[in-house]
This record gives sequence, C-alpha cells and structure tokens, in this order.
Amino acid sequence: MTRLTILMIWIGGAVLAIALYLTGPDRFLAACLDLIDLADAAFHNVLFALGTQVANVVRAAAIAVYVVFVVLAVMAAWRGLGGGWALLVVTIAVLLLVWRPDAYYPAPIGRWFTVLVLAAVGATVMTRRLLGRLPPGRGPWPPVPR
Repeated sequence: MTRLTILMIWIGGAVLAIALYLTGPDRFLAACLDLIDLADAAFHNVLFALGTQVANVVRAAAIAVYVVFVVLAVMAAWRGLGGGWALLVVTIAVLLLVWRPDAYYPAPIGRWFTVLVLAAVGATVMTRRLLGRLPPGRGPWPPVPR
C-alpha cells in the first residue's frame, strides 16, 4: 500500500468520527437514511421539472422536423423523385399518432417521439433523394440497359 492510500483511510476515519459526533452515535444511521431520502426527493423533483420541459421540446422538435419533411417531400415530388407517396404515408401516420380532436390532454410524449423519429427518417430520405446520393453499390432503378 502506498502512503497516499493509508492517508486517505485516516482522513475517512476522521470524517466518520466528525459525522458520528455531529449526529450522535445513536442517530447516525437514521441521519444517513434521512440524507439519502432527501437526495432522492430532490432528484425526483428535478426529473419532474425536466420532464415537462423535455415533453415540450420533443413536441416542438417533432412539429418542426415534420414541416421540414413536408417541404423536402414537396420539392422531391416537383422534381419527379417520388416524394408524394412518402408524404401521404407519413402524414397519415402522424395524424393517427397525435391527432386527438376531442381529447382534453395532449397525446403522450411517446407518440410525439415516434413522430419525431418518423419525420426525421423521412426528411433524411428526402434529403438524400434531392442530393442525388444513392447507397453504395446501388445504381438507378430500374436499371438502364447498356
């Protein structure tokens, strides 16, 4: 063992002695459990506060990425790259996931996250079509006779 390790053990013992003195030897375990409970409650309060913010961020991002997808799909359709069917399918999926005309509460955050992922994948595909990039090893379809 090195001297630093032994010194750290002595410092730990001194801190334990001070904590035992301040809380009382009979109440030390209860004080430790109270401290853990207090830290747990604070952690849950922070998660609750962040949860509402995350829900708003996910909803806003899903709507924004869906609008980007719509614009890219319309541009791809104008250029004859087949964006019309993708726009129709993704729009129907988005409406089925989050549209609730008579609901008092908004759609659950999991559905908005699904819309975000679906719109991001669709926007990525439309971007690749507009840029003319094809996956490696693939040519145009149907193949052009040579």
